[in-house]
Amino acid sequence: MGPLEGYRVLDFTGEIGQYCGKLLAEMGAEVIKVEPPEGDPVRRLGPFYLDERDANKSLRWFTLNGSKRGVTLALDTTGGRDLLERLLDTAQVVLTSWTRREAEALGMDERAVRQRHPDLVYTSITGYGLDGPYADYRWCDMTGLALGGFMFLTGDADRPPVVFRAPQAYLNASGQAATGTALALFHRTRTGNGQLVDVSMQEAVTYNLNGPGSIVSWWSGLGMNIGRQGGSLNFGHIIWRVMLPCKDGYSANSGILGSVGGRFQALVDLMEKEGVAEDLTDPKWLTATTFPAGPGHWQASQEELDHAYDIFENWLKLHTKAEIMELAVRHDLQVYPVNTTADLLESPQLDARAYFVDVPHPELDRSIRYAGPPYKLSLTPAGMRHRAPLLGEHNQAVYGDELGLSRERIESLKADGVIS
Repeated sequence: MGPLEGYRVLDFTGEIGQYCGKLLAEMGAEVIKVEPPEGDPVRRLGPFYLDERDANKSLRWFTLNGSKRGVTLALDTTGGRDLLERLLDTAQVVLTSWTRREAEALGMDERAVRQRHPDLVYTSITGYGLDGPYADYRWCDMTGLALGGFMFLTGDADRPPVVFRAPQAYLNASGQAATGTALALFHRTRTGNGQLVDVSMQEAVTYNLNGPGSIVSWWSGLGMNIGRQGGSLNFGHIIWRVMLPCKDGYSANSGILGSVGGRFQALVDLMEKEGVAEDLTDPKWLTATTFPAGPGHWQASQEELDHAYDIFENWLKLHTKAEIMELAVRHDLQVYPVNTTADLLESPQLDARAYFVDVPHPELDRSIRYAGPPYKLSLTPAGMRHRAPLLGEHNQAVYGDELGLSRERIESLKADGVIS
């Protein structure tokens, strides 16, 4: 049993919120994805399995909706609204990504739903939240990264900001929504009361800027706006080159002069054995610092630091990522390979922790490998339950077997376009 076993979640979200439903499903909740009879728009987004454009072969759909069940329902019809109320009677959580105006038009805004079902946890995942001047603005993943402040940090200093290849702001919003939903369910268990969980993608992205490095605090505390530095870190008075090339890709490092003492000496010893240490063998480097020097330390200038990085880079280029990882572990170095997706799929660490799972897709006559959840619970395991639902796959099971509709009634609803 997963930690959320026994809870039913109705997922009405678009792409911005579907990962939230997946996370809840992996924690054991029964998540039912409710989509229009023609299918959720995400089904029409690529890439597609074997490049075959089909509503049941979108890899994005697979990723965002694994472990869920699926039904179709036209919410703007009388029959659809009747079925909706019966579904709401069976659920503890509703996930939506409508603006307040869109939800009100459907009779599915939080006030209306919780007036009829006061014990429901109603989680709204939108671009900017349910109120404020931006509440009804359109959004996409890029607007979340841009308006959340994250995009300003990505790219080189002399070029415009860049975007991530894969959606990031959507996943930020969904992850925060899953946390908020779980907390609201805990409160519901203690008190019997549901509540609104109002998640803003913009706020979720901005919240992350308070994470490692406390980017927001640089401005609020020091009046310093940390900007784009490409593969470097800007500390106001000095720039560390973090991303450096190696023999078969790139490596990341935490600052070679941040390794004052044993680690730096170990690095220099390795470089000296291979004849590329140059003047880093000078004892002064053992006391070097890039921050204001204290007693017994020598403060290196930007020019001197860049000289050290040039020597370090020459050594990196002699080694593959695998070799760098082995040397870093053996000598406790702050140097790390930058993994590609192919590297991740072959990672001995991820393999040892059974992070990737193969999920059967009987309709494709094969299994597909998925990333698992980023947490392990010893008593209530979380994990991928099954593949994403086909369009309308569980209509009979949910509407017929669980809600008691006859086959004749289900066929009538199909004929009327209420379900597919």
